[in-house]
Amino acid sequence: MKPNRAPDLDIVIIGSALVELTPQQPGRPVQEVESFVPLPGGSATNFAVALAALGIDMSFISRVGQDELGQWLINQLARRGVNTQLIERVPEHLTPVSFCWVDQSGDKTFYFYRAPQFSDPMSTLTADALNCHEILRGKVLDLTEATIRTQPARDAALRAARIARQAGRTVCYAINYRPNSWHEPPQLIFDIQKQAIAIADVVIMNEQEARLIFGAQDIEQALRQACALGPAVAVATAGEAATLVAFDEQLVEIPSYRVDVQYDVGAGDAFHAGFIAAYLRGLSASQAARWGAAVAALRISRPASAPPPTTAEVEQFIRCAQAVDR
Repeated sequence: MKPNRAPDLDIVIIGSALVELTPQQPGRPVQEVESFVPLPGGSATNFAVALAALGIDMSFISRVGQDELGQWLINQLARRGVNTQLIERVPEHLTPVSFCWVDQSGDKTFYFYRAPQFSDPMSTLTADALNCHEILRGKVLDLTEATIRTQPARDAALRAARIARQAGRTVCYAINYRPNSWHEPPQLIFDIQKQAIAIADVVIMNEQEARLIFGAQDIEQALRQACALGPAVAVATAGEAATLVAFDEQLVEIPSYRVDVQYDVGAGDAFHAGFIAAYLRGLSASQAARWGAAVAALRISRPASAPPPTTAEVEQFIRCAQAVDR
């Protein structure tokens, strides 16, 4: 590996990209919906788009199929300000598609159309394919859970995280657990999750994921167990309930912001983006969590196809919320 150079980007993201179809009329039974909207989708993709809106310089390492949808996806991400130079089009693979809708009670359903050796281009990502110089270009290396679900991408992502950590970069691991996308038994899955957490400086998950991985009913205990593996910061979100942040042997509760919800798919990815954007600007872990909560609140108060919030909008939103609290 070449000598460690100073980073010239804020963040390098490794994760999957897909095309997400969602009803244009949320809350209606799918069989009554008249039209669907295609969107860039996937946890890492949502995260990258939200970061771009917040003015964060990035590189996105991903793979799509060598088909029209793959090129459409790359074009859409580029228009949203995402650096797509390291998104490769993989021959003989189609770009994955997901189908997502929100029913009348607010419950979300996801279907993933991804087939091994056919429409799963991320399955071709190997450790040898990752360029160490590109990995170290960011101050932060960010991994989402999709990168470690299958081999050889799992070994590639974990190796990249180790290289970044050894070079003094901050590693963030964001869990977005999709049980149906894994093929190992639950205990092995949780052991793999712990391997990824142990390499990270920051881990972001929701309360359900924290309890599952650590086998703890008490969320505070789960966060302490997460920090004991190595991260300096562990975050557990809880939807409308308060977010818990563990750092420096402290446990801080961050209240959520109340908004009228229009579309809450990707709320966790928006929180993830707000947290990292604030962290990169030197805010404390608790302040970063407030930023994450604000970005998530603004995101879910908008239609699915609306642009994500900008830095100015987030700052204004937080100021207004603080004024009301006084």
